[in-house]
Amino acid sequence: MAAVSDVKPGGFLAVADVKRILFLAVPAMLAMLTQTAINLVDTYFMGFLAEPERSDGQAMLSFALTLLWAVGGFLSAISVGTQALVGRREGQSDPKESGAVLANAVVLAFCASVVVSVLAYLAIPSVFRLTSQDPNYIRIGTSYTQWRFIGCVSMVVTAAYKSFYDGTGRTYVHFCAALFMNVVNVVLCWAFIFGHFGALRMGVEGAGLAAAISSWVGVLVMLLFSLRRVDREKYQPYRKGVLSLSIMKKLARLSVPSGVATTVVMTGFILFIRIVHIFDNERALHGATEPINGAATTIIINVLSLTFFSCMAFGVATATLVSQSLGARDPQSAERYAWSSVKIAVLVFGALGLHEILFPRVWIAIFNDSPAVIEVGASSMRLMGAVGPLIAAAMILTQALFGAGNPRFVMIVELTLHFGVLLPVAYICGVVLHLGLLGVWSAAAVYALLLASLMAWKFGGGSWKHIVI
Repeated sequence: MAAVSDVKPGGFLAVADVKRILFLAVPAMLAMLTQTAINLVDTYFMGFLAEPERSDGQAMLSFALTLLWAVGGFLSAISVGTQALVGRREGQSDPKESGAVLANAVVLAFCASVVVSVLAYLAIPSVFRLTSQDPNYIRIGTSYTQWRFIGCVSMVVTAAYKSFYDGTGRTYVHFCAALFMNVVNVVLCWAFIFGHFGALRMGVEGAGLAAAISSWVGVLVMLLFSLRRVDREKYQPYRKGVLSLSIMKKLARLSVPSGVATTVVMTGFILFIRIVHIFDNERALHGATEPINGAATTIIINVLSLTFFSCMAFGVATATLVSQSLGARDPQSAERYAWSSVKIAVLVFGALGLHEILFPRVWIAIFNDSPAVIEVGASSMRLMGAVGPLIAAAMILTQALFGAGNPRFVMIVELTLHFGVLLPVAYICGVVLHLGLLGVWSAAAVYALLLASLMAWKFGGGSWKHIVI
């Protein structure tokens, strides 16, 4: 097996590698950006509501979405095991086994998400009461989040289908589904939030209903793709006797650590956002009614999601190429593809980060034109723009390790960094040292630096080349 130092240099980036990475990454990026657009559309449309509904809605959105991903992200980790197994089987030229992985992943995803989503739906009111004393915030947040959780099952099943198609190298399939889903969401948001097209005006709650409906539309599109003759004949995912306990166990073994890592990340950010709300609660004691820190944080997270989901697209491409290369017993190519993806993403998201550094107020004003929100969030937006390349590298190498079948290391690192670094540093800098919102986001920058460093160290070590799945 080749070590990192054994890989022959071919310039900064090999053209053939760039083409193959972009062929997989661009459709995945467009799909994830359109998926992110659901949340951006919610934030944008809420900006047209009157106060205090506008700021309450935008302030709760970051917490609601983090809560959704703490649960839905854990369940959607089925995609990690699915893509790793499908990629290996594709590399081994065994399409029927790839189809068997899909069938078992869909069944496992559906059963698990139904149970967990019902329990989460019932717990949402209590969770919101723990995060704020503002009755409007609690009411709006509870209603919106419960609607979003109605779409949690479809989100998880979509993740199973998506990872199958990603593993076979057809990332464009999810892009088609996501594009159609977003068109539906925009129309329904316009109708339900403001009461257009004869619909009942629901305000913030209407955005949650629109997202739930569009999520079910998305999984329907993915199902229809899998029922095409070309897929049914080649992969035979719905053949008799395809369900297998051993395949489900493999999926669980590969997916659960990733799910735990995702839940740790989202739980960490829930507590991170809770620290941010300390500042708004203090302002409320002095008569302020606008939760400017919470609103600014939601906007920063939404802008960062452009980087996050785009990097995930390069990560998807990397995981596919790593898993397929390992299936073909070519770890040297797997390694080369991963580092090439990192180089491309650092260049792309370094440029995006530079724009955020130079024009932070422009980015914030897109979603909220309140001078107070723009002013309190500008410095933090600059800081996160500066660490954009680190976020890109960390996320791509994380996905590369997932594709190689090594989610356990990622889980341990996320657990350590979130509860050992991100949260204590955020509280100390933001609250104890009175650095405010910038202090809190400084902790996120430190977290990004450490995550990128650890993932580069682990992937560079090469132990992942010997994993058998």
